[in-house]
Amino acid sequence: MSTSAYETKNASLDDDWETKVVALSRNAKAVKSLTLTDQLDLANELLGNIKHLGDEKLYQHDMAVLKLGPNPEGSEAIKYRSSIRNFLGFNKVGTISLLMPALKSIKKNLEYQIAVENGLGEKTKKPSIWSKIKEEEIGGRTMNIHGPVEIFPFFHKLELWADATPLPESPKSSDIECQVENEHGIAVVLGAGNQSAITIFDALFCFFNHPCKPILIKHHPLRPHLHSFCSDFFAPLIKRGFLDQVLDEGVGRTQAILAREEVKHVHMTGSLGTAQAIEANLAETRPHMSKGEIENMLTSELGCATPWIIAPGKYSKRELNMAAKHIVTGKKVNAGCNCVCSQAVIIPEAWAQKEEFKRILMKSLENIPTDPLYYPGSCEKVKGIVSHYDSVKVTQVPGKAVLRNIDGDESDFMDPYIVDCGTYGNDNFNGHALRNEAFGPLLAIMELPGIPDDNYLLDKAVPFVNNKDNIYGSLSCCLIFPKTYDAKIVRDAAGALNYGCVALNTWSFYAYFGIGHGGTWGGSKFDTTGQSGRGLVGNLFMVPNAEKTVVSSRALTFPLIIDKNLLPPKILSDAASGVLLAKNAGQAISAVASTFLKPITSCFK
Repeated sequence: MSTSAYETKNASLDDDWETKVVALSRNAKAVKSLTLTDQLDLANELLGNIKHLGDEKLYQHDMAVLKLGPNPEGSEAIKYRSSIRNFLGFNKVGTISLLMPALKSIKKNLEYQIAVENGLGEKTKKPSIWSKIKEEEIGGRTMNIHGPVEIFPFFHKLELWADATPLPESPKSSDIECQVENEHGIAVVLGAGNQSAITIFDALFCFFNHPCKPILIKHHPLRPHLHSFCSDFFAPLIKRGFLDQVLDEGVGRTQAILAREEVKHVHMTGSLGTAQAIEANLAETRPHMSKGEIENMLTSELGCATPWIIAPGKYSKRELNMAAKHIVTGKKVNAGCNCVCSQAVIIPEAWAQKEEFKRILMKSLENIPTDPLYYPGSCEKVKGIVSHYDSVKVTQVPGKAVLRNIDGDESDFMDPYIVDCGTYGNDNFNGHALRNEAFGPLLAIMELPGIPDDNYLLDKAVPFVNNKDNIYGSLSCCLIFPKTYDAKIVRDAAGALNYGCVALNTWSFYAYFGIGHGGTWGGSKFDTTGQSGRGLVGNLFMVPNAEKTVVSSRALTFPLIIDKNLLPPKILSDAASGVLLAKNAGQAISAVASTFLKPITSCFK
């Protein structure tokens, strides 16, 4: 076995890693040669393995990562506190609600492509994202709006917005073929540290959608437990030599893997610094490739200082309360260690309800429980941002901590910081907290000058957040407005916002679940900074020229779906999980009955 010309001098591969890389690469041609029917067979086999998403151990490990519960390995039966038990159940529903629809969408897309290929497209029911299309003039551009499509079970809807030129009547079979320059080599998926489901989805996406190569998963050091789950779930791909996985063994080992000439594509979720280090490693070990070729090797989903734009207008008391709860929930879930976490609240300076809303926001910060700050480096990152402000501009809001099932000290928790950036354009304005992603418990509040009239959004707010000198990233943006607000202005603002996702009267977190239903996730194509990454994930129905996902709730006054003070009892989440995993109505009924009878039958054991 020859040594790779790209191997770094200071890192080497042990036989296990090297064997896996080489073996996967040898199967690249087989993956490239898969027909649509072959791919459909694999998707069906994976759907047959979806039952593994019901394994409680996966979510117990997740609770341990979040510092909410003990490591389940070697532990006796864990009796969680009710709040943690309910959160575990909700986490389970969320994971299933992402991955089950994603696999079903992959299957539906393949089935439709096969029908088109066989000349039966006109007689075959189109996927929802293709059957609901309308052309709209938005902000001087012609857009094709696909949807709305329901994001079940979260009571949200998504639209996929695509540039209208050109638009085929339906996706051609060639659209689903692997768009890669050659049939050799593998793709490496570098697992995410903050959510288990991300790694699983990314592996599915990279195999079925782009770049359609054999996959090597390198798990994140925080989530080695995913190795066991993936061994079961991805068994149909593993046994064919189409997918393999390795645990994290440090930066040097990862660099050695990426240096291999067999590696033709890398997909990662993480920070801009990590993405830049990967690109540097790829460039150093491939001196014959141009900068553009190196950049095309890497797709990435990175971060964002997610802005919440408050539109001026007359809000009801409930609308103000719900807006504040959405923002604070988006800050406190996972202690703010999410790429979608709330970071910037942008308020009209002359808005009549400004002070009232600020009081409600502070009250929500006190009342909604705080999660442990589990992610390495987050504490230091937040304190580093805070250090750029005078103490009079910073408030640390005391709140209640989540009651958990492990011993720990107060250092695991950090009360959220509120940073007052001031009014844009004033001499004392300090936008440092807007230009740097916190990835932790920090919320920046700023005001925009100008008359709070119908022109405010398009003339003031949108240009401000679109300018990357003002605010970090373009992954997602949330727009809040009262029921009485002009719907056309909202529509035009959604079109003008250069963000990969725009959330209307809700948290953009729900849009990530939309990728299983045909939505996209990633930074805006108009953002050249790379702060939110490169490329998109999702778009499982291969809509050409897809540009952004727009997600909306039923109404601003609609109850929170993720309410940290009112999570559904675990028995209800377990029943919902059973329904989501069921293959038919009979299985769904059986799953619900089994869930509710389990506490009774256990008494007789």
